[in-house]
Amino acid sequence: MKRSLLQSIGIIIISGALGIAVNAFRAEGIPLMERWQEKVLNEQLTGGLPAVSLKQVKEVYKSGDALLVDARDPEFFEQGHIPGAVSLPVRDFDSVFPRLEEQLRAAPRVITYCDGASCEMSVELTEKLLFAGVDWVEIFTGGMQQWQGAGQPIEEGR
Repeated sequence: MKRSLLQSIGIIIISGALGIAVNAFRAEGIPLMERWQEKVLNEQLTGGLPAVSLKQVKEVYKSGDALLVDARDPEFFEQGHIPGAVSLPVRDFDSVFPRLEEQLRAAPRVITYCDGASCEMSVELTEKLLFAGVDWVEIFTGGMQQWQGAGQPIEEGR
């Protein structure tokens, strides 16, 4: 009895170690530790709406797999925005949305942003877009502050 118990424990330990080792070397491995602080902060900032990280925004910026939407007022957009982004100021939503509606609906993914973590315009814009029936809208909570802070390119003008 004692011997079989020790063998069972040994098999469990070896299996666990082998599973962790295989997971560590797989390209699609499951992270053993989540970045809980970042997740909790994003959830608090977005009120539970889906959020994306700087890394994810960099990836879609390079691939073109998302439409980036700046929620700030036009004068701030013109001073500098993520290249390729469109301006949809949350305060002018009702007048600007109809012009961008087709582009927003055709996009495989829409990511809103504003100044940074303290700015709530991207959250409000995301809610309005979802209510208007635009699919797969997410928020980049780091916004322009994080984008610029990471040395990413900026585009000026319209």
